[in-house]
Amino acid sequence: MRRLFGMVASLALPLLALTGCWGGNNWHQKMTITVATPTGEVSGSAVTAVELTLSEDALWTTTGTAYGAKYSGEAVVVEVAPGKYLFALLDERLKTLAIKVFIDPHAAASPKKEDVDRVEATRATKRLSLEDYPLLVTFADINDPKSVKEVKSGKLTDAFGPGFSLKSITLEITDEPVTKGKIIDVCKWLDDENLILVDWTKYPAGHSLRKINWQSFRAGN
Repeated sequence: MRRLFGMVASLALPLLALTGCWGGNNWHQKMTITVATPTGEVSGSAVTAVELTLSEDALWTTTGTAYGAKYSGEAVVVEVAPGKYLFALLDERLKTLAIKVFIDPHAAASPKKEDVDRVEATRATKRLSLEDYPLLVTFADINDPKSVKEVKSGKLTDAFGPGFSLKSITLEITDEPVTKGKIIDVCKWLDDENLILVDWTKYPAGHSLRKINWQSFRAGN
């Protein structure tokens, strides 16, 4: 048994020596949503933190370089009318969205060290294209989480009525602190981490609303 363990260790050590890793890169990114309403434009924003750690080679990875990524923060919430809210939810795309938006649309799938270094050093704002929009939702009753409805970006009138439209969604690399507390002020029910947000029987398999949970609104903090 000891001999077998020794053989495994002797084989593993050279592999570990070949597989190094760079220190993690991190940055804060601010998403801002601007909505046109019958009484004028309104906007809301939230800052999330992203940390991305890369491997020097593809030995232990599936994508080639990225092997560790996480984010923390809150969803964006905009009160578009009294008691009526639009949310831009958190999802896994946030981890590499800044690389796609600020560096190279093709680099997000397998970012390199120079890509994340450039993002970390960037201080800029860009308007998101439609394909990079987060999932947008609202609630028929803000006190009832199961009343959630998807909001199509070009059809805010369906959710809120005539005169409402989405003007823009922007992403900014910033030094501002991570947003905390805004979302819980609006969604009191988020204190229950075991909450089931969606009645799955209402939606077919693969529907976007079946993917959301409380971490779609608040993650990592």
